[in-house]
Amino acid sequence: MQRNEPIDAETLLSTPLPPVRWLIPGLLPAGLSLLAGASKAGKSWLCLWLCLQLARGGEIWGRTTQPQTVLYLCLEDTYARIQGRLFRLTEDSVPSRLYFQTGSCAIGDGLELQIEKFLSQHPETGLVVIDTLQKVRAADPNNGAYASDYQDMSALKSLADRRGIGLLLVHHLRKQGASDPFQQISGSNGLMGAADTIWLLQRQRMSDTARLLVTGRDMDSCTLHLQTRDCIWQLLEEETAEEQVRKAVPDYLWRAADFIRRAGSWTGTATELLTAAAITGVQPNQFTRKLVEHFYTVFTPQGIRYQSRRTSNTRLLCFTCDRNDGHDGSDDDTGRSPLPSGTVPAGEEGAAPVPSSSSSPSPGPHHGSEHGLCVADGQPFAAADTAAPTGTSPSPAISREAAS
Repeated sequence: MQRNEPIDAETLLSTPLPPVRWLIPGLLPAGLSLLAGASKAGKSWLCLWLCLQLARGGEIWGRTTQPQTVLYLCLEDTYARIQGRLFRLTEDSVPSRLYFQTGSCAIGDGLELQIEKFLSQHPETGLVVIDTLQKVRAADPNNGAYASDYQDMSALKSLADRRGIGLLLVHHLRKQGASDPFQQISGSNGLMGAADTIWLLQRQRMSDTARLLVTGRDMDSCTLHLQTRDCIWQLLEEETAEEQVRKAVPDYLWRAADFIRRAGSWTGTATELLTAAAITGVQPNQFTRKLVEHFYTVFTPQGIRYQSRRTSNTRLLCFTCDRNDGHDGSDDDTGRSPLPSGTVPAGEEGAAPVPSSSSSPSPGPHHGSEHGLCVADGQPFAAADTAAPTGTSPSPAISREAAS
């Protein structure tokens, strides 16, 4: 099959293709990878230890590897410095499969031929490390930053894919902070866009611990918590992306969800909910913000639906639970806590319907205009100019069990 010719879906599905080649199972596949970190964060020590382990087929963070030839282009070091580090990292003989080089050509100006020559002499090579990327880049004033970044990365990716090897580029972070850690990688988005796998090493200055954020096309994102001992980065804990999301959820949201699930349904302000659920140490506006941010992580899996409703003088939080949520029905026959006088639980005859994709929210029994978002159903806000008839905000419906 020609690489650049189109292939129909039926042929693609009926053609056996080789699986991803893992250099480090679940963490580093063949292809183009980027290891980014701040200056003096320990990237070179990490790379040297990885190269040693791969060359000898040693274990890396609980993962078994196969012995393979490794070429490490240490372009910011001397052989004397490399030798000193090897003395620190090894107590016995070093693997003969590991090679070093302290000089190279630039991308598009001999680097690819230099690597190709080594691969021809050592066809069993699995990994080539370039430390650092900036050392093999030639300035091109005719190209913009994105075009230059993508062009250089594409040339290296083409080499890695064609020869079936891993090519790991060591790179720096910019000094400015960013809400997304990966946006701290120096350069344009062309670097991330062309890389198959990205490792981001986060370490506070002088700290012996660090986080390694890993993401890529062929893997689930994860975070490795590392600690350096005798110049070796050892694994303390590994978190999946799902575990990271759950850890980001404040504990008070789980407590609020448990209270609402036991109550069956609940309506009131954020302040009233915090009081009823005996939650302290959090402001009402902070609670509502985190509620929306983590609703699908905490509340939806427990069968809890939510709607924010604006009255003439306050905003109400309206929660209902699915009838099959496992409630034991100890409060009453319906398994719901008593509601304020004149209030009908959502979903029952006479109650305000939960907004659907075919209708906008309608005023509920509290005589307040709906001016909020039904988070559980993803409905848009109601019109901002909807009139808000005057009325009294109800007291929250609290289960007898919770009130006692």
